[in-house]
Amino acid sequence: MNSRNHQRMARTVEGYPPQALAVVERLHAQFPDAGVSLGPADSAFSAPAAFWAAGGTGIEQSLAYQDFFAIGMTDRIRAAHLIAFYSRQLSVVLGALYLGAGLQAQIAGLRFEEWTRLHHDREVAGKRYHFRLGVAEGPQHAEGISAFERGFTAHLAPVIAVLKKRTGLSSGAQWRLAADSLAGAFLEIGRAIGDEARGMAEALAIVKRRGSRLFSEELCYEEISAVDPASGAQLSRQYRIRCGCCLYFQTEGGSFCDTCVLLEPDDRRARLAAHLMQNGGA
Repeated sequence: MNSRNHQRMARTVEGYPPQALAVVERLHAQFPDAGVSLGPADSAFSAPAAFWAAGGTGIEQSLAYQDFFAIGMTDRIRAAHLIAFYSRQLSVVLGALYLGAGLQAQIAGLRFEEWTRLHHDREVAGKRYHFRLGVAEGPQHAEGISAFERGFTAHLAPVIAVLKKRTGLSSGAQWRLAADSLAGAFLEIGRAIGDEARGMAEALAIVKRRGSRLFSEELCYEEISAVDPASGAQLSRQYRIRCGCCLYFQTEGGSFCDTCVLLEPDDRRARLAAHLMQNGGA
């Protein structure tokens, strides 16, 4: 980070715990697909309620952007993709502060912004959500529910409600996709901080709590093993197995995801083993 950016960040995070800044810097490096900064929302951001208001620019632009990923989407498919897309970025940002620093964050502001990523050594233009965060204080658990779960579901509930009304995609389908996103993000964060087991355990404590909006019987992790065809080395990796469906298979030329809940278990394991061998265990 250059001195000008460091000075600007220092002003932004005045009054926030020092470990929050460290997590934000790691997010910039490890999860650049989710924008994040600390501080009160300014004119560049919208309050979450305003951003996701029915008929507003935020929700309409977010739905329209899902056409970037497939041809022939209906509104229901766009909504499925959108809630998975948004809740994954939300999970990464809030989860990194929670797992990496023990902090509970609140979304002070939100914007949908342009960004560029590298894909196969080629720059690809896209969009991401930028979360303006405040760090909340308060009890970490109340009545058996973690502060993280309360904050996460409270933020998503109005988003899911407006998407249901706008597109017809059921609340249950959306909460399953949100649970998948949370479990996948916690696995990634755990892997990034060198404690994969804790990432999985924290996610399962949420998605296996009966009464949670994120509860699922099907959602789980599975270790897949294979032999590297080039070196003969034994490979293994944990994968998040979904409980929801993004409906990508219903788009033109679409197919099932390798972790799709609709696949037979043996088919899914074969696909994941092939993925593991193709990527050398990564």
